[in-house]
Amino acid sequence: MDQGRRDQGCVAKLIRDAFAISDFKVRFVFMPWERAYQEGLKTEFSGSAYWYLSKQRANDYIYTKTPITTEISRFYHLTSLQFTYQTYKDLAPYRLVLNQGLTYPKELLEAVKKYDISIVNATYTTKNLPFLLRDRADIVILTEQTKTAYAKALTPEQNKLITFQAKPAFIKQGYLLINKHSEQYVSIFDEGVAALWKNKAYYDDYAKHCLRIKGQ
Repeated sequence: MDQGRRDQGCVAKLIRDAFAISDFKVRFVFMPWERAYQEGLKTEFSGSAYWYLSKQRANDYIYTKTPITTEISRFYHLTSLQFTYQTYKDLAPYRLVLNQGLTYPKELLEAVKKYDISIVNATYTTKNLPFLLRDRADIVILTEQTKTAYAKALTPEQNKLITFQAKPAFIKQGYLLINKHSEQYVSIFDEGVAALWKNKAYYDDYAKHCLRIKGQ
């Protein structure tokens, strides 16, 4: 999802294309993650995108059937930091950025408490890489796609200062959530995505330029 792009990002385009099969037009309103979740519950909206699985969200919203992202999240840090990641316990000596409104694995959050990992809270993921460069944090978590997009705003010299751990921090799939006022759109979207994935040319293009969806 990228407000600055003409198509507003791969996932936004996919959602629009899925609904367009049934002649529905989609308009996106971009907000910080936490606000987008709360606003998406209201009658003036139909839902919110995109979100990982959680019990609380399943109570608040209706999950669509098919995942629309499979994302690898990694630990990014400065090349000068002597850090090797094998388990979440290895994070203990460092300052870790967690972004408000995002979903993290239960195991990571438990490790934060168990090993008293120092947390830097941030609202916007756009601040994550600058936090590293300004020495306001030691380690941040970003998906590969997000990091690639944000790195474009940095200078070549700044990008050379940032590296990542080969072992993923975690891997998750994202879904479109439909609010309970708009339940009629769930099947319309699910059928639309299924039709798009059956189109080999469409899926191959999506996998090449956007994301390869696990299980498709």
